Amino acid sequence: MRKLVATLLCAALVTTGCASAPGTRMSTVMTQPGVVNTAAMAEYVQKIPAGSRVRVERVDGSSFRATLMKAGEHSIMVQKNTRVPEPPIDIPMAQIARVTVDNGGGSSTGKAVAIGIASGVGAFFAILAIAFAASGD
Repeated sequence: MRKLVATLLCAALVTTGCASAPGTRMSTVMTQPGVVNTAAMAEYVQKIPAGSRVRVERVDGSSFRATLMKAGEHSIMVQKNTRVPEPPIDIPMAQIARVTVDNGGGSSTGKAVAIGIASGVGAFFAILAIAFAASGD
């Protein structure tokens, strides 16, 4: 009976999948026009150094990643990070809901490979431990 349970546990560990697959995420920004304090937003954006990668969220709910070129009292000038270069655009402060510095803390290929190797090694040792426990009769 112990060997059957050990075999079933080994099979369950080997066949389970990962539930954290990347997918599309919905934007949950619900900002209403007039709620954003443009003076505070202008003061904040002017403190961000030019050349920083930022994420700009507009009042209408759209967002994009860009490089900050210039920040003034009434507008900011950014260049969108796109595959095909686009000319810089000037966005009035009244249309901006949020500006955040994008430090690239997302997932990378090296990070995904390291997580995969670590989980594989952990699963191997777990199966090995169960096999030794089952054969210890």
